Amino acid sequence: MMEARYAWELSQNKDQQLAKELQEQCQLSPLLAQLLVQRGIDSVQAAKRYMDPQLAELHDPFELHDMQKAVDRIQAAVANGEKIVVYGDYDADGITSTAVMYETLDEVGAQVEFFIPNRFTDGYGPNLDEYQRLIDGGAQLIVTVDNGVSGAKEIEYANSRGVDVVITDHHELPAQLPEAAAIVHPKFPGSEYQGGDLSGVGVAFKTAWALTEEFPQEMLDLVAIGELADLVDVTGENRALITWGLKQLRQGMRPGLHQLVKLAKLNEDRLTDQDVGFGIAPRLNALGRIDDASEGVLLLTTMDDREGKEIAQEVENANQTRQQLVAKITDEALKQARSAENADRSTLVLLGHEWHQGVLGIVASRIVEETGKPTIVASVNDGDEIAKGSGRSRDGFDLFMALQKHRDLMTAFGGHAQACGMSFTIDQVDELRQALEQEAVEQGLFEAGSAKLELAAELGPDDINEDLYDQLQCLAPFGPGNPEPVFAIHADRINNVKTIGKAQEHLKFELRGQKRSAAVVAFGKAELAPLLLAGVPVTIAATVGINEWRGKRTAQLMLKDIQTQGTAILDQRTRQLLPSMFTETGYYVAFDQTLRENIAGHVQGTVLSPQTAVKTDFKDQQVTIVDCPPSLEMLSSLWQNGGQPAMIRLLLWERNPVRFGLPTRQQFAVLYRFLRQYPKIANYRQQQPAMARSLQMPVEQLNWMITVFYEAKFVTINDGVLKLADHPDHVDLEQTKCYRQHAAHLQSDQVLLYSDTRTLRKYVADWLIANE
Repeated sequence: MMEARYAWELSQNKDQQLAKELQEQCQLSPLLAQLLVQRGIDSVQAAKRYMDPQLAELHDPFELHDMQKAVDRIQAAVANGEKIVVYGDYDADGITSTAVMYETLDEVGAQVEFFIPNRFTDGYGPNLDEYQRLIDGGAQLIVTVDNGVSGAKEIEYANSRGVDVVITDHHELPAQLPEAAAIVHPKFPGSEYQGGDLSGVGVAFKTAWALTEEFPQEMLDLVAIGELADLVDVTGENRALITWGLKQLRQGMRPGLHQLVKLAKLNEDRLTDQDVGFGIAPRLNALGRIDDASEGVLLLTTMDDREGKEIAQEVENANQTRQQLVAKITDEALKQARSAENADRSTLVLLGHEWHQGVLGIVASRIVEETGKPTIVASVNDGDEIAKGSGRSRDGFDLFMALQKHRDLMTAFGGHAQACGMSFTIDQVDELRQALEQEAVEQGLFEAGSAKLELAAELGPDDINEDLYDQLQCLAPFGPGNPEPVFAIHADRINNVKTIGKAQEHLKFELRGQKRSAAVVAFGKAELAPLLLAGVPVTIAATVGINEWRGKRTAQLMLKDIQTQGTAILDQRTRQLLPSMFTETGYYVAFDQTLRENIAGHVQGTVLSPQTAVKTDFKDQQVTIVDCPPSLEMLSSLWQNGGQPAMIRLLLWERNPVRFGLPTRQQFAVLYRFLRQYPKIANYRQQQPAMARSLQMPVEQLNWMITVFYEAKFVTINDGVLKLADHPDHVDLEQTKCYRQHAAHLQSDQVLLYSDTRTLRKYVADWLIANE
């Protein structure tokens, strides 16, 4: 049985009367009407506004704090021919913010340049050395986008040089605000903006709108990318900005973006928020993670087709490098996470050497997803003593608050409840681990249990089709405040379990319904394939996606979580036993006594003999079959207690695999005639090779056949002399103990060692079912 990683919570059907009213007056399906009610829609008018957001709903940009001051100062700089530098950031929100502001200032005739800090040399936000360099280079006005509010020291320096700074930002405000010429911020104390949770590009867009006094609709594509990448709340005016931004994106008006969409193999005519979030944004983010994010601004602002194509390819190359780094480091980090020393920890601090620091946050997110544990992934370069790391958390654990209490263990630290960054000396790593474990206890992480996963409704495989997908798109764009609906889908059986992808890293299978099958895709979950046995009942939690291939659109399910009935059976057959195979807790069954003695010091769990195993209740336990049994009956008898294990690992190591099949009656007859010809053979052991050559059979087979004859009393062996009996009794050789043991051993090897994975797993599953 495979248990769900999350705690599933099925949403209750609220206000059935309102749902029925929405269904009738808005011509919606019952499911879509109910989903709207779940999202807090309380009237027909609200439903129509929700499904068709309009730009007229956007708030006046001058409602933002200091907007008039910002516009006045920028307009003065343009009029006076001052050199303006747009100071951006290296993530997708920062890149799009920079592109919006740079493009706007260029259009109004400003003398403008842009600067994107380097993640590795400059760090996030204002950097004093860079401010000095920019001012020395002639900057007379600095306009920050997606950063600035944390730059009190840098802006004080700029002021001392006679250079004004206009801040446009959306990040949390510090206790000490900078003495800037203007601070345009949606959460400024005392003048909170009513328009919603704008990202950096949203604030830059509003500034561009106010500066030009015209609505810059052509820049909505950049707004959609930045806001979706930064995971802002997609309600309020953000919903309209993103919806119309996606429409703008589908026009393909920016050569660089057009080429990037093509390289990402996305359908430009049907671009969705998911395409941006998982296709475009990660590629822009890859630039800052791997090298210089400035290329991203050029990609977004160029109007030259050739240049756009060249830069798009550079971005794609950076993304492929990022993917390779993430895959490699995640694999190494997961081995640490699953080690014996981390098995009982509630939190993880994983330290690697020479791990690329630009992808540590992504890796940390992957580890949290795999383990459910708040995780810090850090790296130290050879020869250094300072490690840099990124942390990611899960519901029920405030990582920022946990680490804030232990700032003395770190040389640098910042972040929020779900994500943080830090540096620390490597000799503090154990104390950091202990501190996190203590904080997990104090915050009640263990009592909080699994993270929750809210399910919108229960569906069946027959319900999954293109029409359902199109209906659900009426609820898009999805994101914080408006999550994509996750459904519970049950099937009595699954089919066609396989791994896909260049590195076979993804999983695909089908849920069988009454009328049709529904395809399920799980990215990065290839390791689940051995746990899914065709024909067993399964329930999954999934969103509804679409697969486009050669012009054909097919609905498919995107896996979020899964639980199965029955036992997970893992084919891990091996020819060599290693200590790493015994680090899992649980029961280990070894049929060979010498083997049991040899592995006892390596096993984390309990080593059992077959005689003890048959008396053990394996219900919900992990059981590892270490070696191949002498007979299939010995394996099947292990489950006679009826307890269904949660998992069975089949190592099935074989000390002496059978090297020959069962001889035929003719072969026994040939051997008997040979012995009648040579009824007395001295030094029998030495003569075996010559006898085997004469009889044209392996020595092992000849020796075994002689043993069968010996048990049947056809021959005697005394003092090394093999002698044929004078008048042997008639004996059925197939009933001798030696023959029956070899036949059982041969059958066991054929089924357990030489069958394919599907046959092996089905054999074990059938025995489990028979013993229920």
